[in-house]
Amino acid sequence: MTLEEVEAAIAFDQPKLRVEQDGDDIRVIGRYVLNENSMIINPDGPIAEFDIEIMLSRRFPAKEPRVFEIGGRIPRDQDRHINHDGDCCITIWEHWLATTEDHSIASFINGPLHQFFLGQYWFEKTGQWPFGEYTHGEEGLREAYADVLGVANKKGNVLYHLRLLSQDWPKGHWSCPCGSGKKIRHCHRGELMALHNRVPPTMARKMLHRLNSQSR
Repeated sequence: MTLEEVEAAIAFDQPKLRVEQDGDDIRVIGRYVLNENSMIINPDGPIAEFDIEIMLSRRFPAKEPRVFEIGGRIPRDQDRHINHDGDCCITIWEHWLATTEDHSIASFINGPLHQFFLGQYWFEKTGQWPFGEYTHGEEGLREAYADVLGVANKKGNVLYHLRLLSQDWPKGHWSCPCGSGKKIRHCHRGELMALHNRVPPTMARKMLHRLNSQSR
């Protein structure tokens, strides 16, 4: 990803943000203008503004961006999905990658970033989250990964699926994760092939590592 790509992504909708090079990374900093797209609250213009900083790797989307709310508007509280240093929990990255076809920086800005700050604004006004939320920590990761995999939210079940998908190709003699007792080659091989294409080994390994790290 290049500086020019980031500039193009924010040029029209985010005139108060600026883009600058920071070594090998790209920094986006300034005032994020929140416009409402679907639930029309104020049709006359932006509904809120947040002072933010986004640190982007040239390896985006392989490397998750970090987003900081630097104006102090959002209380530093895990229940508000923000850490004490202003680092925002925008989304569960692997969930977004697995459920979205467009992984461009524009898609991130108009998708997870917009939804996060719209959620914060709505919570300020109502005390409720408009889109629902995952639980904090390991449990929330497991919930999100279970959604991606389309399986029951049970730790052993999620881990077994991720171990299968971490292989270049799941071993046919392994037990099918459906619980039938049959081997994969004689059971849900086709379904696992489709899932393997949607959650490739590199992503599955990252998910497995992240989930195991949260368990420690």
